[in-house]
Amino acid sequence: MLRFSVWRSSIVFAAYLSAAWRVMRRHLRYAWRDRQKLAWVARRSLSIIMKGELRGVLARHAVESEVYADYPAWAARSEAAIDHSSIRSRTVGHPDAPRISIVMPVFDPPPAYLEEAIASICRQSYPDWELLLVDDGSARAGVAEILDRAVTRETRIRLFRQHHGGIVAASNAGIANASGDFVAFVDHDDCIAEHALLLVADAIVADRGLDLLYSDEDRIDEHARRHAPLFKSGWNPELLRVTNSVLHLTVVRVDRLRAIGGLREGFDGVQDWDCVLRVAENLPRSGIRHLPHVLYHWREHAGSTAAAPYEKAGMPAKQRAVIASLLDRRREQAAIEMTDGGWHLRYAAPEPKPLVTLVIPTRDRADLLRRCLDSVAQRTAWPSWDVVVVDNESSEPATKALFAELVAKGRTAIVSYRGEFNYAAECNLGVREARGEFVVLLNNDVEIISPDWIDELVGLAARRDVGIVGAMLYYPDDTIQHAGVILGLNGVADRPYIGYPRGFRGIDGRLGVVQEVGALVTACAALRRDRYLELGGMDEEFPVSCNDVDLCLRLRAQGLSVLWTPFAELYHHESASRGYDDSVSARRRESEDQRRLRERWGEKALIDPYYNPNFTRRGRAYELAGSSGAPST
Repeated sequence: MLRFSVWRSSIVFAAYLSAAWRVMRRHLRYAWRDRQKLAWVARRSLSIIMKGELRGVLARHAVESEVYADYPAWAARSEAAIDHSSIRSRTVGHPDAPRISIVMPVFDPPPAYLEEAIASICRQSYPDWELLLVDDGSARAGVAEILDRAVTRETRIRLFRQHHGGIVAASNAGIANASGDFVAFVDHDDCIAEHALLLVADAIVADRGLDLLYSDEDRIDEHARRHAPLFKSGWNPELLRVTNSVLHLTVVRVDRLRAIGGLREGFDGVQDWDCVLRVAENLPRSGIRHLPHVLYHWREHAGSTAAAPYEKAGMPAKQRAVIASLLDRRREQAAIEMTDGGWHLRYAAPEPKPLVTLVIPTRDRADLLRRCLDSVAQRTAWPSWDVVVVDNESSEPATKALFAELVAKGRTAIVSYRGEFNYAAECNLGVREARGEFVVLLNNDVEIISPDWIDELVGLAARRDVGIVGAMLYYPDDTIQHAGVILGLNGVADRPYIGYPRGFRGIDGRLGVVQEVGALVTACAALRRDRYLELGGMDEEFPVSCNDVDLCLRLRAQGLSVLWTPFAELYHHESASRGYDDSVSARRRESEDQRRLRERWGEKALIDPYYNPNFTRRGRAYELAGSSGAPST
């Protein structure tokens, strides 16, 4: 056993070393001749090491390498499975088939890449497009000739020239001259897939209410190798608040673009993110569609943002300006902070700070409850909180003594729940007895880590469009226990990233930011008390499992967001008080709960909108789906 453990540790260490070398090689490839870029790499590396996040960062890159090892072959199979002929027959010539104007600002790109970008448009299998080339004062040799030849060879290409004014001015010139129904944005050194516009048009024909579409993407390195796919979430406005999660390919109805005045001056470099935020504010969710296909190939080379985030000067300040503008339009108050994982909005809690009641079901195990409440008392910065302990027939003298001690100290009420364990019923009883404006459903086997955990949860839960907010939970060995729940994974739902090291940001970096999720584990989750009661609380027909998933689905059905935040951190000694019940009756009960959930919501509701359909629904989360390469449904 020892020999196996040493062997396994050696394999993991070798994977981390390999990941570290790949990361450094990728960054240094584009930075080694530039002091500013080298300084950025050094500062970033030092910050990761000082914060103890190196293991998590290396794990991310090791996992990305592993799960995407087959990506080129997978992509080839996936794209070969697209039936161009069938899609063309139902789209081309249809009365609702759109004309798509591709806007391509041009400013001194490498000539070979510009030619490839234009060629990728000309190869489109969908015919009704125009390409608007806007030369923004290019002086590089060969660029003007390439643009002139393109116009000569293809009647669907138009060329406009202007003095150098930046990408916003050039893009707006293209938008102003667009004759299409929709505008697609393509950079002067990138490419789009041959079927990109065909799939866009097909979606628009199928749904006339669409105004904004976006696709998945990948990157092309200097050797024309495709890698680093970005398989995106379905429409996730909370994620979009802190990062440009839409990126490429973005297609917007031209009337919507013109209604907001096009792209905004002064936002060059983040103009696409700002534009999507402003367009989306006036759209229902039904007007926005994610196309789960890799339709855009982002070029990596020295000088491109794809190669490294430090290529564009002043980017953090511009990103902050985008977020500040969003908050101002929405009349929301939040401190804007940059973290190693991304941007964090610390929403202002209501003033004066409302009472928050922690609802904690328990049964004996006084040691767990004491540790939980001691950590709350010692590490919680929020001034106004109290506790309702829901006791399920505890009998141990130590527990009785602890209850008496807690009541004598104040701030804690003990209410009795009699009968067989029913987590949903116990939470419902606790919330009914709570005095707080907000309640936090809290397991008795958790420990507080971050002092501002209630500030974070309540700041988010207080927003009018938010239903419930869950926390980041770790096992005591500093590995991930809960980072949200994926619906439809390995049954009705499962947790991703279990056992990954603290500091791990997910293969797409999303574990560093607040986002919407399909569902949560309610070992630590906050919401308004009145909202919980109006909803009828948890369904007591789910005594052990699925009660939290059902609660989240009901909140989402009311148009409310289910959020997860990495900025409220707790340890969770999972099932420490009840233990793991692996009896035949327990498995039968869990199976019955899952059957009931499926009957209530149907299979469609158990397809997670935030989990890309190109990922598997069986096995390890975020593995590529299926040997056939086709998106799972």
